[in-house]
Amino acid sequence: MSQPLLDNLPFLADRIQSAGHLLIALDYDGTLTPIVRDPAQAVLCPSVRTVLHQLHQRPATTVAIVSGRQLGDVQALVGIDSLLYAGNHGLEIVGPDFYFLHSDAQQATTLLQALASQLEQQLADLPGVFVENKRLTLAVHTRQAVPSDKDIARDRVERVCRGLAQQQLRLVQGKEVLEIRPGIDWHKGRAIAWIADRLRQPNLLTVFVGDDRTDEDAFRFLPDALTVKVGSPLDTAASYHVADPTGVVRFLNWLVSHDKEGSGS
Repeated sequence: MSQPLLDNLPFLADRIQSAGHLLIALDYDGTLTPIVRDPAQAVLCPSVRTVLHQLHQRPATTVAIVSGRQLGDVQALVGIDSLLYAGNHGLEIVGPDFYFLHSDAQQATTLLQALASQLEQQLADLPGVFVENKRLTLAVHTRQAVPSDKDIARDRVERVCRGLAQQQLRLVQGKEVLEIRPGIDWHKGRAIAWIADRLRQPNLLTVFVGDDRTDEDAFRFLPDALTVKVGSPLDTAASYHVADPTGVVRFLNWLVSHDKEGSGS
């Protein structure tokens, strides 16, 4: 059962302090920023950018932004070049000295582009419903639509996407979004594990914070990590939870100040 994170920080202090290295992996939308009707308006608050800078400078700490957004999109929104970034749910990862692109995802791009055109035609008459083509994945956003059109959009997307397994694609439902991804066994959890392995740090502790249904794959895949759900603690595999992005920022600031306390500075 998920526990309230902020109430348990005193009990987690020793675990965090004794780690040889911290990998702090953070979702973007709904985690570092509140969910907004228009994804383009999910702008990072300057104070959040500041604490990310501070965490990046923390000894023996790596910060990774792991998002469903396209890689270049989330890089531009965060705006800190030296962090690690994983876009499209980890199908594409970039760091200061490496770049990763899942080969099977690359092979699905032609099919995804054709599917994007078909979905745009099928959904064109539904105000507030739009298709985001992220090259390696597609997202059908419904947050701005009226409830009845959301149901219609979901039915149409499901109809268009019938038989995706045979085409090596799969349909995944998130918060107010339907995503079409390559039908491969890859998600944020595997991406975070790939990053952790590449760091090659002894006694590494992974922290992952996310808010969406699509983050549950990572919560389940990382049983030894400190996993945090943003939002309702019901029906989550995360060990801890906070109510909203404000709680996330409080936790990140605690990590920064805890390091100073632990180092005696």
